[in-house]
Amino acid sequence: MEKRYLRKKSLKSRILKNIFFVLAVSMIFSTAISYVYFEKIVRKQVLEEERAGLDQVTNQLEFMIEDIQNFAAGVIADEELQNVLNIKKTESAAFDKVKKESEMSNRLVFYNSLRTYVAGSFIVLADGKKYCSIGPNSAEEYMKEKMKIKELQDYIKNKEKIFSSPYYGVDNWVSQPVVCFRSPMYNKFQFGEEQGTLYLEIYLEYFLKQVDTYGENQKNICLMGNNNEVLYEGNQNREISRVIKRQKGGIEEGSSKAEGNYFICNNVGDSGWKLYVMITPEYLWQRCKFVFIFFSLSFVISLAAILFTTSRLMEQIIHPVTVLSRRMEKTHYNKLHVQEMVHTGDEIEILYQCYNDMVEEIQRGIEQQRVYEKRTKDMEFDIMLSQINPHYLYNVLNTVVYLSAAGKNKEVVKITNALIFSLQETMRLGEKNIETTVEKELMLTQCYLDIQKYRYPSVFEAIIKCEENMKQCLVPKTIIQPLVENGILHGILPMEEPGVIQVCIYKKENFLCVEVEDNGEGISKERLDAFERGEELIYEKNGRKHIGISNVRDRISYLYGEPYGMWIKRLPGRGTRVILHLPYKI
Repeated sequence: MEKRYLRKKSLKSRILKNIFFVLAVSMIFSTAISYVYFEKIVRKQVLEEERAGLDQVTNQLEFMIEDIQNFAAGVIADEELQNVLNIKKTESAAFDKVKKESEMSNRLVFYNSLRTYVAGSFIVLADGKKYCSIGPNSAEEYMKEKMKIKELQDYIKNKEKIFSSPYYGVDNWVSQPVVCFRSPMYNKFQFGEEQGTLYLEIYLEYFLKQVDTYGENQKNICLMGNNNEVLYEGNQNREISRVIKRQKGGIEEGSSKAEGNYFICNNVGDSGWKLYVMITPEYLWQRCKFVFIFFSLSFVISLAAILFTTSRLMEQIIHPVTVLSRRMEKTHYNKLHVQEMVHTGDEIEILYQCYNDMVEEIQRGIEQQRVYEKRTKDMEFDIMLSQINPHYLYNVLNTVVYLSAAGKNKEVVKITNALIFSLQETMRLGEKNIETTVEKELMLTQCYLDIQKYRYPSVFEAIIKCEENMKQCLVPKTIIQPLVENGILHGILPMEEPGVIQVCIYKKENFLCVEVEDNGEGISKERLDAFERGEELIYEKNGRKHIGISNVRDRISYLYGEPYGMWIKRLPGRGTRVILHLPYKI
């Protein structure tokens, strides 16, 4: 009955329950704050990406309009066309009217053929005379029908518009809508005299193809004309144009928010056209969903990992006490020694029950203490090994987040593969075999360097020198990477200029020598003196303590003792060299 009571209210279960509550509350709070923060970053990134894409389309449309303007200017400046238009009125009677119209039509047809986007063209002179590219025999009737088009009539009346509203012409071969562009014609021979106006009918599809290319990836794009007519809309439900038209005063150029949606608007030059992109909450959610999934998974995995690790550590700590208490309990019952009870309901009650028996068994207790201390030392060594990697893993995961947010999927795959290998090696730190080969250690170090090159591009160059016959030598696990990390973080990065870090492995006498050298700022004299005195070199960053250098030194000392160890030297000028002397064994 007593043992069942202890199992129900064990010290381990009490501690785990409290730890779980504190961790769950704090991690939920921190996860929520982190998600809100990164959601804002992703939203800003989305808006910037869409702005850049819209600017690209806008620039292309403006370039196309400029090409049309230049083309019109070339037509107007045509010498033959000017010569025909400037026949003197006194000579017009002698000039063959049909021939003149034919020449005008031929010149227009010729220029129409130079641009695939030109559906047709015509000229209206100041005296009302009209010429078109259809030929002299049917030109008059053609122009009468052409001028009946309402959109063209409104366009001719409104001199401020660059383009007309879309319309279908009277040409049988033109099955697509066109927009009309005009350019005033001036007398080449009498400067400043306006002769008339050149009209170019441009296929609307010429512009829409460019917009449609962008619309393949972004469906919520809309191009509206100078009369607020819809020229193009990627959304089949016409939701964009409806929202825009419902806004009093419309949506001006720039970024704004309307009816819960984000809008980006660009004016297409002086054309009066406006190009819109609508970013819906659903679209933002699709882009931000990975952030939510990442933080949710991170929360669950982190909580599970912490609880699992805490449980294992507590098991290691409490288990010897539990074993001892059980043994003491048996001894107590064997001797039938009655003690005054302290009813705590946990293992402490048993320890108190058996306290007086420990006095009579002091020799056995000393032996048990020796075994316990060795276990504790072994446990501390395992903990010391695991202390190398948590902050490193945190930084790598942050790098993966930033690369994912930027859409660099290939880089994410590469850095993740490097991280997987690093974690595989790290997970083996708790195995009885605390040594590994130089080859595996260099592979782990190379993975770390590959990851850091993504975080700090063009900041450092890494050189690794190791003879082939040295790669199978045994070294303590995770002995080189902390030195390389220290050289980069505390040597090269503070310089704010590119540096070099070099790893050399060689044999000297009966030693396996490892040298890690950087040309960074160099270790300070105060820290070097502290290291030589056997003190820990502690670096604090972002509220975390980093003891990688001291950790390596202590591990070598614990595993091998004299004459092996670690030395640090300040190089002339600047830079630091770390030297390890290890046993040469295969």
